[in-house]
Amino acid sequence: MIEISPENISGFVVGEGCFYVESGKDPKYKLGYRVRAAFCIELREDDQEILEAVQKTLGCGNIYHLDFGRYKGYSKKGWKPHVKYRVSNQTDLIQRIIPFFEQYPLFGKKLKSFKIFTRIVDKIGNKEHLTPDGLEEIKLLVSELKALNKKGL
Repeated sequence: MIEISPENISGFVVGEGCFYVESGKDPKYKLGYRVRAAFCIELREDDQEILEAVQKTLGCGNIYHLDFGRYKGYSKKGWKPHVKYRVSNQTDLIQRIIPFFEQYPLFGKKLKSFKIFTRIVDKIGNKEHLTPDGLEEIKLLVSELKALNKKGL
């Protein structure tokens, strides 16, 4: 297995990583709305050893093989199979992912995304997503994060 320095992981995440929040209406939740923060890196399957090295360094998360047969248009575009490293466990985000990127800082738009993401994770950790006012604040931050991730505002 290859080894990657923490500084190189941060640099790699600037180009290939994503901090995001899955959110939407869900009747199973108290307020009828679900929010779940996650960090991921998606690469071609032949780069899986990079994700394994990142996973080993960060000490959390899972690696998934993406089934392109499920996604329309991937084979038409000639895309190769992909693997995804994903961390969505709230404790791992708070105790491992956020401290790692605070110690080995990101830069550019990824730093902006990380700062918004950190605010959202903190609010979820403080159970603010379980109150109407807190949920509304989180929804606004999620919108800001989505816009930044999509357009690099």
